[in-house]
Amino acid sequence: MVTSPSRSRNVMVVVDPTPQSAAALQYALSHALVEQDKLILFYIGNPSSWKNALATFIRKSSNSSSSAPNSISEGAFGTDADFLDQMRRACEVAQPKINVKIEKTDMDGKDKASVILSKSKDLRIDLIIIGQKRSLSSAIL
Repeated sequence: MVTSPSRSRNVMVVVDPTPQSAAALQYALSHALVEQDKLILFYIGNPSSWKNALATFIRKSSNSSSSAPNSISEGAFGTDADFLDQMRRACEVAQPKINVKIEKTDMDGKDKASVILSKSKDLRIDLIIIGQKRSLSSAIL
């Protein structure tokens, strides 16, 4: 890859807590980023997902009984901030001179592709990296 040494790029990696997202981040760190680039970890939340609804329900029910342990709502499901902070730390270890920024947004009834493209225009992104789920048969071919 040939890049201009005087111009930094804005590189966006779309992240979530999946192995495909981790692979996309690993690819970005090892193949796409150079020292002066800015890395944006972009997470798209889905407020209507069952996981968020269930975590909210557990959090509310544990708040109503103060003697109940809070480990279910905090540990079993984790938070968005947990995996985002872990990804940021991994980036800082792998490439300490890269500026890493976290951006989060909700889908707001739109499809993911529209949200990604809209945010990439707003942030003037030069390169978008997205993980991909593949079946074993297509990975072999």
